[in-house]
Amino acid sequence: MNLIKTSFYISISTAITFLSGFIVVKVVAVKIGPKGIAFVGQFQNTTAILTMLATAAITTGVVKYLAEHKNDPVKSRQILNTAFLIVFFSSLIISVFVMAASSYLSEAAFKTKDFWIVYFLFGLFTMAISFNVVFLAILNGFKEIKKFTIINICSSLIGVSFTVFFAYTLGIEGVLIASTATAIVIFVINVYFFNKLGISWKPDFKSWDKKVIKMLSAYSFMALVSGFVSPIMQILVRDRIILQFSVSEAGYWQAVTKISDYYLSFITSILSVYYLPRLSEIHIKSELRKEIFKGYKIILPAVAAIALLIWLFRDLIIHLLFTPEFIPMKPLFTFQLLGDFFKIGSWLLAFLMLAKAMTRVFIITEVLFASSFVLLSYFFMDRYGIVGATYSFCINYGLYWILMAFIMRKKI
Repeated sequence: MNLIKTSFYISISTAITFLSGFIVVKVVAVKIGPKGIAFVGQFQNTTAILTMLATAAITTGVVKYLAEHKNDPVKSRQILNTAFLIVFFSSLIISVFVMAASSYLSEAAFKTKDFWIVYFLFGLFTMAISFNVVFLAILNGFKEIKKFTIINICSSLIGVSFTVFFAYTLGIEGVLIASTATAIVIFVINVYFFNKLGISWKPDFKSWDKKVIKMLSAYSFMALVSGFVSPIMQILVRDRIILQFSVSEAGYWQAVTKISDYYLSFITSILSVYYLPRLSEIHIKSELRKEIFKGYKIILPAVAAIALLIWLFRDLIIHLLFTPEFIPMKPLFTFQLLGDFFKIGSWLLAFLMLAKAMTRVFIITEVLFASSFVLLSYFFMDRYGIVGATYSFCINYGLYWILMAFIMRKKI
């Protein structure tokens, strides 16, 4: 499936995801306010880390190696079964830990133990959540883009329905529980599709494959680092905003980053669904260069156009997505959107590190630039307030893009 066809399917999924996200953000903003937006951000960051640990961070490796061996049924089965076994044991360990430590996790994320139940329920259904992530990676690796899109659409529609219902019946606690409830339903849908495709998802405990484990482990290290540093740096910056300014200020910063997440989800989906398998397949330098330049010609102008429209209509977006209470977030748009442009420009090159298993370089650059983002945020926030967090975001990705161009010059 080429870039245009993939973009078509992803655009449908992203449009529905965006509209669903619009409704969720609006409901939380109206029902709970900036504090609710900040709390949702904290919960999503912590559960992202826990989910990554529960999947042993193998999903990127699963996509790559299934894409490479999709025409070899024996190798594909080895990859699938080993992946399911790894996730089964990893998610079991994380599940027990989260249920036992639910009060501590609530205290760490929200500065109160009152929300222990949301972590306990997440822990109870961690295995279903983890298998959902692996199911999507498998569909991506086999290039089953239609089914991949259907599941994402179902996830968005069910998620927004649960969020709205729980928000009005249980408040912020209900909003946080909604994602776990959605995962349970999506697990049933995934099982249906896999049974229909004839893919066995039940782990065979007698058939570990050491070579496959070694193959996937390189990607696990990269994904573990990426999966840790991104949420942690957001938690550190958000905690600094809460302590130095207020929970409401943290909500404004979370709101503008949410807008970035939603409109960039189309681009990042294409990178994950099309580019990662495609770059993994290519072994000729000239063809690799052609694929990268194609991305720059199609994707980067689209990001620039959308970012410009968001900046021009930021007042309208604040009123539509949120409430008048969020007007103080207006100054955060400019450098956040410019940083988004730099981010995608750098990622078009950075995905080569994943596709070509450049483990050491990937880990070093991830840790380096995650640390610099936090340090720059602290520096600029001390001088300019919360808008300083957007300054650091923009500068950090600008520098990251320059470094990626330097590192990848020999690859392309």
